[in-house]
Amino acid sequence: MAQALTTGEYIQRRLRPMRARLRLRDWLLLITRTLWIAPGGFALMQLLGRLTPIPNLLIWSLVPPALWLLAMLGYGLFRRLPIGQVARRVDAELGLRERLATAIELSGQAERQPLGDAQLADAHSYAGTLRPRMLPLTIAHRPLQLALVPLALGVALALLPNPQNQVLRERAAVQQAITQIADQTQQLRQQLGQDQALTPEQRAALDAQLAELERKLRENSGSREQALADLSTIENQLQQRVDPNADARQAALENLSRNLQSMSGQQPPAQQPSLSQAADQLNQLAQQLDQMTPEQRQQLAQNLSQQAGQLGQSDPQLAQNLSQAAQSLQQGNSQQAQQALQQAAQNVRQAQQQQAQQQALQQSLGQLQQSRQSVAQAGQQGQQAQQQQGQQAQQQGQQGQQGQQGQQGQGQQGQQGQGQQGQQGQGSGNGQGSGPRNNQNGQGQGGQTGQNTGQGSGGGSEAGTGHEDTVYQPYNPANGQNRPEQIQGQQGQGGSTQTQQGQTNLPGVANPALVPYQQNLPQYQRAAGEALDQSAIPPHLKDYVRDYFSNLEPKR
Repeated sequence: MAQALTTGEYIQRRLRPMRARLRLRDWLLLITRTLWIAPGGFALMQLLGRLTPIPNLLIWSLVPPALWLLAMLGYGLFRRLPIGQVARRVDAELGLRERLATAIELSGQAERQPLGDAQLADAHSYAGTLRPRMLPLTIAHRPLQLALVPLALGVALALLPNPQNQVLRERAAVQQAITQIADQTQQLRQQLGQDQALTPEQRAALDAQLAELERKLRENSGSREQALADLSTIENQLQQRVDPNADARQAALENLSRNLQSMSGQQPPAQQPSLSQAADQLNQLAQQLDQMTPEQRQQLAQNLSQQAGQLGQSDPQLAQNLSQAAQSLQQGNSQQAQQALQQAAQNVRQAQQQQAQQQALQQSLGQLQQSRQSVAQAGQQGQQAQQQQGQQAQQQGQQGQQGQQGQQGQGQQGQQGQGQQGQQGQGSGNGQGSGPRNNQNGQGQGGQTGQNTGQGSGGGSEAGTGHEDTVYQPYNPANGQNRPEQIQGQQGQGGSTQTQQGQTNLPGVANPALVPYQQNLPQYQRAAGEALDQSAIPPHLKDYVRDYFSNLEPKR
């Protein structure tokens, strides 16, 4: 029994190196048979990354090879082979006819079997000859060759440009733009919360809508469509609260403030006037009524009536108060006029609060439109740059054509001026030139045929240039005192002058209607700037207006 145990232990000890050899051979065989999984998974992920945008595609492509490698390491380190299985495999590999497996079974039995000692001795002798190199390592060559195909495909896909990378960059840009818009919305909420011109109810209503927008933007994971939908929804809600007559009302109230300052003898401010100043000036007028002379009251009544007419469309209530004040002054009722002016001042203050709300809405809408544009253009700077270059080239071509047309127009104007002057010099004085200076030349020298030819040519050229350099100047009471205008008669066909005396109550203008455009350019430019600041106009469109006035500035 002791011999059997000793023989069994000896055989097991000799089989241990063989078991390690078998494990190594099985491991190498499994690696070579399944090696295609690693490059195949890599190539499959690279292919999916070209069909759909996958962030960190290279890392995800390395996941299948990493999993395969972990599986192979686990198989090689933790796989166990029972000693009986090792004995049967060695018997089969070396052709020992199950000597080793039978000896291990006999060594585990408690009772002696006939011929058991002889069988154990025979197995003992064969076990002493076992060497690990007797079990050759096996490699599957065909699967290794097949693994080269997905390996080459995966490497090629990884090296070639991937069109989905542009989509990923656009998504990242959209996500960054959404985050910036959410931060800007938070800053706008803080700014509106500190605006004392708004009532608490107005601030709360705006803050609730902007807070909802900020929450949705924070929850957005980079979807351009969802962000645009959220911005458009809030924009439509705010747009419904915008008064379409707000800009006209603001302009009329600012004009009222300027006119009130002109009435009081003050110089109108160059910058945008304040509506609170208009309310204060109305209160001052109400207090100064008792100190005015009858002529001053009548003059004030005319001015108030004129202001009421200008405010009739934009602010009917304020226009009615001013009209009542004017009627009361004309009737000599100073007390009712004072009450009407005080009521008008109160209406101006209410209008100031309403305009503050409209400006807050316009500011919010302007930022929302800018945000919507930023989200829509996020990640598309390259395409926009190409489009802008094309537009600039188009504009340059159009400017060149306009320059040629301008040269042709100047030539035609010069010819027309000469022809008209020649006709005036030779005619009987009935013809008129194309400009104010031509009229003077034609009327003053209509009977002198010989001397008018040279002067007519010069006057025509000068008048043609004058029409290009003059613009209409709107009525502004600050430029001079109001006075009735008298219109003189016209020259008849027979050479006699027909004169009809008359007058009108319309206020006169101290300056000509057409003046050099350099003189009125700052006024138009300032009015346009105020409109840009008060209206919900996208920033990229505001640049067109600024560029327009920049091009109008005289070249030095």
